[in-house]
Amino acid sequence: MIAFSDFHRLPGDTPQLDTNLLPNEIVTAVELPAEGFAKNYSYLKIRDRLSYAFALVSVAAALELEGGTIRQARLVLGGVAHKPWRDPVAEGALRGQPANQATFTHAADLLLRDAKGFAHNAFKIELARRSIVRTLRQAAQATPQSQSDKKIR
Repeated sequence: MIAFSDFHRLPGDTPQLDTNLLPNEIVTAVELPAEGFAKNYSYLKIRDRLSYAFALVSVAAALELEGGTIRQARLVLGGVAHKPWRDPVAEGALRGQPANQATFTHAADLLLRDAKGFAHNAFKIELARRSIVRTLRQAAQATPQSQSDKKIR
C-alpha cells in the first residue's frame, strides 16, 4: 500500500520513474476514506486541444462546507510539476473562511507564491491562478464541470 501523497515521485537521479511502484507491482485498487467531499468538488483540465492532450494546467478542488464557511479543503495543481502539487499552507488558508472570490484568490496566490516561469511557460502562472479560482468557485457551488459536454453546470 502506498499513500497517494507518496505515489508520484520527483525525478531526482531516475527521471524515467514516475511512481514509487516497484518493478513487480501494479495498482489493483484505490481506497478512499469513508468521509469525503462528495458534494462540493470540481476538476478542471486546461489543454491546447480537447482530445487526449496533456494538461497545460489542471486543478482538483474539494471543499467541506458548513453554511457558507469552509471547514476542510483539498486543492491540487497538475500539469505544472512532475507530480501533483498540493500545498498545506494554501489549504489551511481556506479553512474557516467564507467560500467567496476573495478567499479563493488568496488561496491561489499562496499556492503560486514561489512559482517561476521560464521563457515559454510563464503564461502558466496566470492561467493556474484563474483556474484555481474557477475550480474553487465551482466546488463551492457544487457545480463540477462536466467532462462529457465541457460545459459548466
